[in-house]
Order: sequence, then structure tokens, then C-alpha cells
Amino acid sequence: MHPHSDEERPHIEALRRSVTAGFTFRHLYDSSGAVVDALYAQRWRAGVMDTFLVHGMHEAIAARYPAPGAQIEPEPLWHRSGTVAEVIDALLELPDNDRPGAPRRRLRAPDGLWVPGRAMR
Repeated sequence: MHPHSDEERPHIEALRRSVTAGFTFRHLYDSSGAVVDALYAQRWRAGVMDTFLVHGMHEAIAARYPAPGAQIEPEPLWHRSGTVAEVIDALLELPDNDRPGAPRRRLRAPDGLWVPGRAMR
């Protein structure tokens, strides 16, 4: 294992915090079955699914989706793009779905955001 640079450190630490907070990492596949070159993680909580997708240290996006039962709605309740540390920290700061201040209004999904229903294994 190589030591992380000062630039990488906050992003690696954010990824570690996401694991501690219950996120699990999955492979995403495109329509032809090829693995998408990105890091994807998700966490299911009461009534929502939180996700983030990382293409690089400075290129990440996170979202919270309503998830009634096992079905995920395609419009996010919240999303943010930025660096890995920015999006993970913002996602981890969101109140639980049943708490005051939790996002409740559905938004239009931005380009680049993984939309539920994309192939995943």
C-alpha cells in the first residue's frame, strides 16, 4: 500500500467514512454488459437509497432517491456534484428521511447521475 498524497487524503478519508456509515460498493455495467469505469456505492435506509459515483478525485456525484419498498423512484430528492470529499461529506450530513430538514421534493436528475434501473451486479 502506498502512502496517499496530501491531495488524495481528504477523498480517501471520505470514502472510509462512507464505509463506516454503511455504504457498500458495487460494479455498474453499461447496456453491453461491460463494467463502467467508476466507483459506485449505495446505502439503503428507511424510505431512501443514498448513492455516489466517483470518476476521479475531482469528479463525483451523489444523490438520495426515494425508495418505497424495494422499488427506487428515478427522480432524486437531493443531488450534488464536486470532489469526492465534498459529495460524500454532503451526503453524510443529510438528515435521516424521517427527520426535519430531510429533502422531500423530487428533482430532475442531472446528466451523469446514475439513475435506478441501470444494470448493476
